[in-house]
Amino acid sequence: MVFFEPPKPKAEPSSEYKTLMTRLRREEEARNYERMINPTSPMQSFAQRFPNSTYVNLFESNQRAVTEEDDEITYADINRQMALIINILVSIVACSVAIWIASSRWSTPRRLGLSMGGSGMVGVAEVVVYAGYLRRIKEAKEKGKKHIEIKEVIKTWVIGGDDKEPDQDDIQTVKTFGKQGVKARRRLR
Repeated sequence: MVFFEPPKPKAEPSSEYKTLMTRLRREEEARNYERMINPTSPMQSFAQRFPNSTYVNLFESNQRAVTEEDDEITYADINRQMALIINILVSIVACSVAIWIASSRWSTPRRLGLSMGGSGMVGVAEVVVYAGYLRRIKEAKEKGKKHIEIKEVIKTWVIGGDDKEPDQDDIQTVKTFGKQGVKARRRLR
């Protein structure tokens, strides 16, 4: 049987520590309350985040109105693009190393040419696949904007009311334009 010594009791925190922790908790609660009252916009474009930057009007696409939602570059887009660039670079380097190791019996100039050519082909293939992905996303957005969805309310129920068949006046048609339908919506009666 092995004897384990019981743990020593923790020292009581000092009064300075207690006041510091109380102040920090109070400040954190105030920050949380401020964030709850005034939430920040999660999607901001570069021009919105840094309006006085000299790089805002550097490219022609940024010179258009900031209100265009489809053409704005948000931080989520930038993060996704940075991850994509890193992914492509890792693919190219990994392919180059794999080809270099696989051709270990060849002469150095041939190995270098083969690994450079193979990694170049992988880079071109990655860019072509990503360009196709962007094209399909753009087509889907355009198709979603053109799509008209028609909804008809055939019958409504009123609690405590009688069950009667709907008249022509009771039928309500809602036309929704676009995927979200928030921007252009009409109710026809």
